[in-house]
Amino acid sequence: MQIPLVSVITAVYNRRSTLPRAIESLLRQQFQDFEWIAVDDGSTDGSFEIVKKYASLFRHVQLIQKSHTGIADTWNTGIRAAQGTWITFLDSDDAYQPDHLQIRVDYILAHPETDLLHSTATLIGREEDFWVPDRHNPSRNIHLKDCAIGATFFMKRKVWEILGGYRPVLFPDADFLERASARFTVVKIDAPTYVYYRNSSDSFLTRVKSKDQNDKQ
Repeated sequence: MQIPLVSVITAVYNRRSTLPRAIESLLRQQFQDFEWIAVDDGSTDGSFEIVKKYASLFRHVQLIQKSHTGIADTWNTGIRAAQGTWITFLDSDDAYQPDHLQIRVDYILAHPETDLLHSTATLIGREEDFWVPDRHNPSRNIHLKDCAIGATFFMKRKVWEILGGYRPVLFPDADFLERASARFTVVKIDAPTYVYYRNSSDSFLTRVKSKDQNDKQ
């Protein structure tokens, strides 16, 4: 079996209502040389059953179920299982536009020196929900458009390997990007094809204000 170029990691934790939107957006991708790895982090709402129903629609798919250990460990679990040279993410309450993967692949083929790219995103939700605590100064809020959204990361697997994976900190994606930027070629592109939903009361950045550090980022 041919090894796919890209591995798409979806961390799943109690997202039964939004999973179909996320998965169906992945199925609609113009670029199809990818594997989907869904890692269920101990869901109790039937999310894993939703994942299993869609699994047969993918050419390359891995389903992993584990106890609840939080987002950093869940991402690391998915990446360890990944076969692709490139790693990226699709959160279980977000979506891709149809050309999302194709744009990233076109970019890295044209710029082979790139080790990690991230991008702008299309934000869906109330404007007041787009302001989040600054990682370096939690008393100050910053707008999501000025943040690096971890789910837009598209990186060589070697970056994850050399850095030792994601660490279990409050903002593991921001921490990872900071470490990657010190050692690798990191670029940001203006391609808002990742659709980031902030209109649900249980989204990660709402929970983080309540000090819940275990779930989606």
